[in-house]
Amino acid sequence: MAVAVNLDKMEKLPDECRFFDVNEWWYFPNRWAVRLLYPLPVSANQLTILALMLGVTAAAFYISNVEHALVWGALFLYGKLFLDNVDGNLARLRGEESRFGRFLDSFSDFTVVVLVYGAIAFRLAQGSPDPDFIWTLALLALVSGLLQCSYWVFYYVSYTRQVGSYAQNHTNESITEEDRQAVASGEVSGAVYFLQSFHNVAYGWQDALIAALDRISRRMAGYRESDAHRERWVADKTFLGWMGPLCVCTNTMALIVFSLLDQLEIFLYLVLVSGNSYLLALQVWRILRFKKLSTHSN
Repeated sequence: MAVAVNLDKMEKLPDECRFFDVNEWWYFPNRWAVRLLYPLPVSANQLTILALMLGVTAAAFYISNVEHALVWGALFLYGKLFLDNVDGNLARLRGEESRFGRFLDSFSDFTVVVLVYGAIAFRLAQGSPDPDFIWTLALLALVSGLLQCSYWVFYYVSYTRQVGSYAQNHTNESITEEDRQAVASGEVSGAVYFLQSFHNVAYGWQDALIAALDRISRRMAGYRESDAHRERWVADKTFLGWMGPLCVCTNTMALIVFSLLDQLEIFLYLVLVSGNSYLLALQVWRILRFKKLSTHSN
């Protein structure tokens, strides 16, 4: 007998709060996969670990000399990308969201991104007359890709917390005295504390930079601490929709496509030049848009 489930529960946002998100294009089979997995004894965290393994395997293919290595790398990378979304869908549907799952997911993402970019640099450097340039290009693209993703996460989490969903994520994940006491009392496991500590090392500097950019942008936009301005700044669905291409999902899909085309160096330039230009242009437009909306509402 088929298990009846309300698949709307797997979404991060309630229907009335959703906006166009280009990343949904990469996840069209999600509902079928979640419906299949829901009654099975497979946890969301197990899917996250499997996604990590697929990502590590993809990186191994990128540095290998096997036939069609880039095709295999792209296929395994898509598997990682797909499961990386399905795990959260399944956790929300079952009501199993947790801080452990949240930090395990970020650990998986960071590990795979670093390994894959490193593998790309290694592969390109082997046939380059200037390997030092390739490694520098890859490093700059890696940092750029991480910051672009953190930009997306910062504003997405700000919005989801304002509307009361996606409560396991915070824009600032710094370890507090309350966190330490929770670990000491056994309320929070040591594994969660370790993963949160790793998150702060890997992402803390990024979160701080994006938060600083946001503060500067608010000042430039004439933002005032009022309910109207807070709503307009955080819940701008038009901005949130245009922000979608900066998500790690779109970045990964672009890598998959350029891997199939055997154009990895072009991908690195795309992230470094086009991605950063798009982010800066989007933030300038956001500031000007906020000023215009505020002027018209006064």
